[in-house]
Order: sequence, then structure tokens, then C-alpha cells
Amino acid sequence: MDANVKRRAVILAALLVAASLPACALEEGRTKVDQVAAIILRDVQALHGGQVVYLAADGSGYCQLVSRLPEVVALAEKRYRLAVPADAMARLRRLAASHAAAPIPSSTAPGLPDASRPRISVRLASGRSVDVSRWQHDHNAEFDDLYQALLAVVQAAATQKPLSQGKFDPNWTPDGFPAR
Repeated sequence: MDANVKRRAVILAALLVAASLPACALEEGRTKVDQVAAIILRDVQALHGGQVVYLAADGSGYCQLVSRLPEVVALAEKRYRLAVPADAMARLRRLAASHAAAPIPSSTAPGLPDASRPRISVRLASGRSVDVSRWQHDHNAEFDDLYQALLAVVQAAATQKPLSQGKFDPNWTPDGFPAR
């Protein structure tokens, strides 16, 4: 199977499972929001690694896949270019728009030791942004749906050859995306 076909199949399968909201969810009692311009996932735990995703509304972007290598003190990263297919990106935009229309509160309870705290930022065309973070054990269906869909994008990206690899740079932001 061609690598692009396989990557597309992985993204679509995961999005169909994770993004179970109907296409008309915004019209069913939710306030409409302006257009999603970008989705950013920051999910790096200092001891174990994780991922950072910068995704533009057109499906282009970047991913940093972060891990701790054996016997190495610093976190390492592999950086990938993203090209999410249009149909999968439409699903992600719907999830992100739903997330922005009725943002849930961020987790406020203390986290468990070594727990990750993913943060999703949805940037809208108006310039407004919605940032929500949740502790790994603190579940919310809407947050979890968008988070799982973004993890599917990361999983598909990891099947490609990385653009670069080396020491993790937590301050790196690609052109066109807001700085941390």
C-alpha cells in the first residue's frame, strides 16, 4: 500500500472513531463561532515526552514528536511536516469549532505525579483563541474527542521520514503560528 494512502487511512479511521459529532453539531443548539484558523496541541511531559502539533485550517502544519532516549538526559524530538487530507481536516475543524463555541474549563485539581496535562489551543480567524488544558486522568468527552483526533494526526505523521531530529526545542514555533 502506498505510504500516502496508508497515512490517509490511519487519519480517517481514527477521526471517524474519535470525532463522532455529527456534521451539524454547531447548528443543534450551539452558538456559531467564526472560522477556525489553527489548532495547537501542546502535550509534552517533562519526564516522558509527548507531542506538539501546529495545524493550520488548510491541513498544513508541523508536529514535534518528543521522547526520552535511553541514557540521555535531554528530551529528543523528531519534527514532521503535516498535510492532513481535506476531509479529515474538515472533521478536525468541526471538533475545534465545537470546542471553541462552548469551551470547557481547564482542570483545576492537582494532577497525579508524572501525569501529563495536554493543552489544546483553538485560534479563530477573528484573533480570539480558546485554550483548555486537562490532566490526563480528568476526562471530558469534547476535549477527549479533539485530543484523540489530534493524536491520530501525530500517529500518521510518525510514519513519514522526519524533517529533522535532535534535542527537543520547547520554544520552537513554526512561521505563521503564534509564539508560546
